[in-house]
Amino acid sequence: MNIIFMGTPDFAVPSLKLVASNFNVMTVFSQPARPNGRGMKSKKSSVEIAARELNLNVVTPITLKKEDIFSEFNLLKPDMVVVVAYGLLLPEKYLKVPKYGCINGHASLLPRWRGAAPIQRAIEAGDNKTGTCIMLMDKGMDTGPIISSEIINIKKHDTSKIIHDKLSETTAKLLVQAIKNYEKGIVSLINQKLDGIKYANKIHKNEAEIDWELTSIEIFNKVRAFDPFPGTFTRYSNKIIKIIKTNLSDIVHNSEPGTIINTNQKIIIACGNKSALEIKLLQKPGKKMISANDFLNGTKINIGEKFGK
Repeated sequence: MNIIFMGTPDFAVPSLKLVASNFNVMTVFSQPARPNGRGMKSKKSSVEIAARELNLNVVTPITLKKEDIFSEFNLLKPDMVVVVAYGLLLPEKYLKVPKYGCINGHASLLPRWRGAAPIQRAIEAGDNKTGTCIMLMDKGMDTGPIISSEIINIKKHDTSKIIHDKLSETTAKLLVQAIKNYEKGIVSLINQKLDGIKYANKIHKNEAEIDWELTSIEIFNKVRAFDPFPGTFTRYSNKIIKIIKTNLSDIVHNSEPGTIINTNQKIIIACGNKSALEIKLLQKPGKKMISANDFLNGTKINIGEKFGK
């Protein structure tokens, strides 16, 4: 199998490494280096870094719409194209080039959570399971028939980081098996269901501020979903406080959402629908992450004060 691999973030690295150890990866396509971090220095993608460590040829086009890029792709005449979190939609003409088509490793149980942020949106929605699907790509966004899939459970305190790491390894394993099945001619395609379709919109930083009008379970899920990126925060005394970890509280209250209702070695905040949330770990600007108890030892806060805008 002569393969073109297309991917960009950390999630795709295990897939690249496992595919490259089993098959001939002719070229790797990844998104170009972009400004990153406080200094906004140009940073190569995780896939590009891994590919160069493996001495693989790397191409980093800004777009796939230019004819010279397509010509370069077409000249390679790959048997198969493997796509994992590449970040650019493949024009339809690309899909017709490889002998066996283009297959995609997607971190959800399709058709639920098509799109850019399936792991985060699954946790944010309170899903108790997710998984990986390997699909044959068509011109739609994550709409192609399923080749194989594997389910994993989302535990109560699982964050996006935990699920990301599990599914990145699962995706790699399923992709290699799918390619081997293509070689043997034993692939069965299953069309996606027409019901249960959900779209996982890209995560934006402006979603990170906690809305205390939400119920405690909604906020609890959001904190887990946005860990590590973009993180969640609230405001207290005109300062931004990052909220790292929370737990559900069984306290029922009549306070306005955002009101601090307990400061006895723990911080409990009133949420919507009379629910409450305990803050376990938090972080002041420029400081280390600390427990709620340590925060209380260094910061005087009073019952009745409010978190939020």
